[in-house]
Amino acid sequence: MPNRIRIGDWETTIDELRRFGKTGNMTTGDERIRIDFGSAHVEVSKHGHVSTGMPLHDFEHDGVADLVVDHDAGSLTVEANDATYTFRRPDG
Repeated sequence: MPNRIRIGDWETTIDELRRFGKTGNMTTGDERIRIDFGSAHVEVSKHGHVSTGMPLHDFEHDGVADLVVDHDAGSLTVEANDATYTFRRPDG
């Protein structure tokens, strides 16, 4: 079952992204978390900046957003008023 979180709930965001990124190389700081999966990455800041990248495309969003993390499907969806984007973890 997917988990919906608000980026502003930073402790929950960190916990969910750590679980999502368990197969990746994770870097955390006071205000951001970055997960590298080889040639793909996800980075989320405490202030609402989300960036992802993988071969052939990148995505960036600033501002209020929810993250929908589906650990079973290996997906992370960014939902905001002006954008919806789904990142699929390379290992599924």
